[in-house]
Amino acid sequence: MVQITIDVDTSVLAEKLSPDKVREATTQGLDYASQEMVRVLVGNSPVDHGRLKGWFVESISDEEAVIKTPAEYARWVNDGHSQQPGRFIPGEWGGSRFNYNPSSKTGMVLVAPFVEGQHFVEDSIADVEGRLDGYFLKALSEVLG
Repeated sequence: MVQITIDVDTSVLAEKLSPDKVREATTQGLDYASQEMVRVLVGNSPVDHGRLKGWFVESISDEEAVIKTPAEYARWVNDGHSQQPGRFIPGEWGGSRFNYNPSSKTGMVLVAPFVEGQHFVEDSIADVEGRLDGYFLKALSEVLG
């Protein structure tokens, strides 16, 4: 799960807009930012198929967007993980992709004690973070417009 929390200084806006308009602008800006985060996470996920590409916005409040993936293994792909060298994993190779199959007689033997993480979540956050002001300015102009 990725959580984006954005603090918005609304003091200047509060002088010119009603609290409802300020809330509408910040919620809309957060919606734009979270949709872009999902798009970037899907693009940066280091697979070409499967559940890791299934990022979605679970909820948006006035201050926070919660973004999730149904892939429970996303943390290990992102952060890396240890494994047991010498362990046999049943499955078949299809081109350059290994397909796990618990009933297979063929497979692979793990060699490395640790698999480095891809850090695609951090890369996605850094990518979107630089554009946050633009999403909020767009939302504000829509609310005022």
